[in-house]
Amino acid sequence: MKTMFMTSSAIPVTEEERRTKRPVSRDNEAFQRMLTGYEKLALWADELGVDAFGSTEHHFQYEGGESIPNNLLMYAKLAALTENITFVPMSIVVNSHDPIRVAEDLALFSHMFPGRLGVAFARGFQTRWVQTLSQTESAVAHAPESEAANRQKFDEFLEIIETAWAQDSFRHDGPNYQVPFPATGIPNWPLADWTREYGVPGDVDENGTIHRIGIAPKLLDRPEIFIPSTRSEQTVIDSGKHGRTLYVAAGGRDRIRQVATTYRDSARAAGHDVELGDRFGVVAKIALGDTFEEAFDFAVHTAGFWYQNIFQKFWFNEGYRIDSDPPARPLTFADERALTQRMLDAGQLLCGTPEMVNEQLADMSTLYGGGNLDWLIWESWGQSMPFDDSDAVQRYQLETYAKQVMPNFR
Repeated sequence: MKTMFMTSSAIPVTEEERRTKRPVSRDNEAFQRMLTGYEKLALWADELGVDAFGSTEHHFQYEGGESIPNNLLMYAKLAALTENITFVPMSIVVNSHDPIRVAEDLALFSHMFPGRLGVAFARGFQTRWVQTLSQTESAVAHAPESEAANRQKFDEFLEIIETAWAQDSFRHDGPNYQVPFPATGIPNWPLADWTREYGVPGDVDENGTIHRIGIAPKLLDRPEIFIPSTRSEQTVIDSGKHGRTLYVAAGGRDRIRQVATTYRDSARAAGHDVELGDRFGVVAKIALGDTFEEAFDFAVHTAGFWYQNIFQKFWFNEGYRIDSDPPARPLTFADERALTQRMLDAGQLLCGTPEMVNEQLADMSTLYGGGNLDWLIWESWGQSMPFDDSDAVQRYQLETYAKQVMPNFR
């Protein structure tokens, strides 16, 4: 089982600082402090043998939420400072980007840092930035009025990226994107003779019209492609069909087992030789301490805080729902401690001493019997809070996991 450390890029400030320095993500001193802590985590993770480092793309979170809009750009610096760890944007919301630019940027990174790139692609759920950057109201996933259009665009853009990587030149005429533009051809190319001589044969016709294009550079190493899944069975099926690594949030052994089985069966139907757990990841929050109480308090002040204040507004708590909960949606909790307890009860939080976390992880690592989990994705929020001795707090979490938990599941 491999481990990806997926850390927040929130601004670590107190509630008072968040209020008095608002919007705090535009406070350069606070932003620099976040970057410094973020870089240390990447260095420590590399030193301790963690397999991969990930973080999420978000925009316009000037209130102090996750504040790195271009993780790949940040990773260029981090990869130069580290030696072995793989960097994975978690995720590029491809619907709000130009797919050709995404394909080019990732291909360039693969040459700059060979063998150290993975990438996750997601469909996007936050209207404020997905709609703005996409310039359409039919943008976000899961909303009834935009789900179909969002999935169609995602599938098309991901196909373009993979085609651009695989083929020296190509043409695409889809509902959301054309290559070249227009797909009928670009006339009067001034370098027609040059392209005929040195480009791909047939890309330019005898009249000087461009009919196909190709990106440069070509991928040096194909990155592992990760796809997050929340509520959509179609995403599970498509990921298996195309050989992309699927990852899901921990919680509910029956649900995890069912999703992993559906993924395996879809992959096998498409001709991929996979066993249960291959190309499959589970996302879990981890909180470690010398006692359970110490670890639980850490989880309350980190993951609990952010889910109570941000993510429950986006229906993320629905994965914790039990029969006795009120029917009103989205599911909400009285405070962050109650929410953190539900995370623990649902199996989405691994919490306690190293011995306790080892025990909690044991069943998950086998997908509850008969499988071998490929990826554990550690969703970490420790970076996001202004602890008195932040370096020591963060180092303790990473080092304790790397030395006392991770080796037991290699």
